[in-house]
Amino acid sequence: MALTPGTVEVRDLGFRYPDGTAALSGLSLSVAAGERVAVLGPNGAGKTTLALHLNGVLPGDMGRSASTGSVWIGGSEVGKATLRECRRRVGIVFQDPDDQLFMPTVADDVAFGPANLGYRDG
Repeated sequence: MALTPGTVEVRDLGFRYPDGTAALSGLSLSVAAGERVAVLGPNGAGKTTLALHLNGVLPGDMGRSASTGSVWIGGSEVGKATLRECRRRVGIVFQDPDDQLFMPTVADDVAFGPANLGYRDG
């Protein structure tokens, strides 16, 4: 299936944490370019787990055995080979700033992302 730029496609996504907790099971969704979607649910419903799959943080070091299905962003399947491009296109902001801010100053924190994408001062 050919996807247009900006399209997000999740196909039969499942995920289990190392303790065996099933966070996602058979999740499929399609979001067209320009479409706005809210992902709602109670604590523990899998919202963050889904978001972490969209930018390639999961399954990460847990390996593909922890995750089933596939995630496609703009026609490219999210995987080790496409992580750099995926992370240029998909970001995540955590609800608790303590989970996100880790540099000693705001300026250092703001500069961290671009620096890791290869952008330098000057």
